[in-house]
Amino acid sequence: MTQTLDISERVAHLERARAATAAAPARTTTARSGKLETFVITFGIAYAILYTLFERWNWPLFTYHPAVNHLDLFRAPGVPEDGPPMFWYGWVVLSGIAAAVVGTIATAVPKQWLPRATVFFCVLAALWPILYALGLYIDQEASFNAEFLRSVWTPAIPALVGAAAVTYWASPQGAQHIWTGWLLIMPIGGLAILGYSLLTYFTR
Repeated sequence: MTQTLDISERVAHLERARAATAAAPARTTTARSGKLETFVITFGIAYAILYTLFERWNWPLFTYHPAVNHLDLFRAPGVPEDGPPMFWYGWVVLSGIAAAVVGTIATAVPKQWLPRATVFFCVLAALWPILYALGLYIDQEASFNAEFLRSVWTPAIPALVGAAAVTYWASPQGAQHIWTGWLLIMPIGGLAILGYSLLTYFTR
């Protein structure tokens, strides 16, 4: 009887060990899948924001001169006889590298922080150009000297305060709910800003 119980306990222990061993790869796969999901979503959101910023600030990683098939590191005005330079490739590559860095950092951040952090940076990215455009309008229409409003850094402080306030008041459930939605919202917002900045080329 004692031997039978001992054998049963050993069998049960062996089965538990096998179950734990079998569950370990599943947990590893789930963790990897979660990190990949975090990277992809963060990369997509960050890329849209960063590309818009790099285009507006004209920060290419390199400049391509198609007429002479030549590359220059960072922004190079180009020589008139060589034709107009192309910065677009440099914006695309730099945005991809920077977004990959942001996505990698996001995989190391506790997942409960990500939705709120995403809300903060997305609201900041939306408020900054809106306040900047408002400052340009005020400078144009005001009867007093408001040239300081033309600086891109002037609206940074109110934009930071506004983004912090929205993030503070946003509920964790609401932030989690719209997290993946920023994948659609931010590219649309970025395209709207780019379209507005290029409006003069279509209305000449």
